[in-house]
Amino acid sequence: NKISVNGAKRSKQELDPGMDYLINANKHTGLMCRRKVFDVCFDNEAADFDHLDCDTEHVVGCSRCLISPPMVCCDIHHPDHFSAYSSPSGEPSLMSCRSCIPKYTKDAPDLALQDALDDWCEQKTILTYGLSQLSDLGPSLVLPNCTLDRIVDCAHHRKITSTLNLKRETGWTDADRFGNEIIALIQRHTPLTVSPFTTTPLRPSSSTTNANVLTPVLLAEDSTSNLIDRFIYTKINGR
Repeated sequence: NKISVNGAKRSKQELDPGMDYLINANKHTGLMCRRKVFDVCFDNEAADFDHLDCDTEHVVGCSRCLISPPMVCCDIHHPDHFSAYSSPSGEPSLMSCRSCIPKYTKDAPDLALQDALDDWCEQKTILTYGLSQLSDLGPSLVLPNCTLDRIVDCAHHRKITSTLNLKRETGWTDADRFGNEIIALIQRHTPLTVSPFTTTPLRPSSSTTNANVLTPVLLAEDSTSNLIDRFIYTKINGR
């Protein structure tokens, strides 16, 4: 049992058996057909057929009312006919774990990127699926809201710089298809950061130049003094 926010217990929702059989029909040896699930759940075999009442002159009855078996059954028996509707993700790929994003406060660039992504979603939904789908299903048909929020979070922390990063951080199935457009929006609305370790070589100052010039002079004076001291020492000691 789950505990709700107000402390009251909330019963765990269970999947309807009919839906369970429909989803996992290929795993039940007694079914192995999704159409058979509909026949059993709705008791189609017990339904009355009136095709013989419409046309009594023919043995098969009325050809329009006669329910003939379909040429294509389901994706289990005829998988080739349903390949266009299969999930593009397939089996989960072994991808590296995505980054852990710490909590932060959205600033102006983050909000600007979020607005730009919202506008992009609406335009792309219209171009891809039509205006009617945008009105019925919304822009999340192209980019789910949770994926959009994840992109904004990762862009704030400079985690997305390529399509490969986008796919790893979000798991978006259309990253290969629209990734370059998303990267362009991120680069347009995310300010570049300057590394604090970047330095500019210092220009030589006048004091530095003077110090370099005076150094040989001091050495020369120091050398002359040593010669004079040695000359006096030789005169006094006779050697």
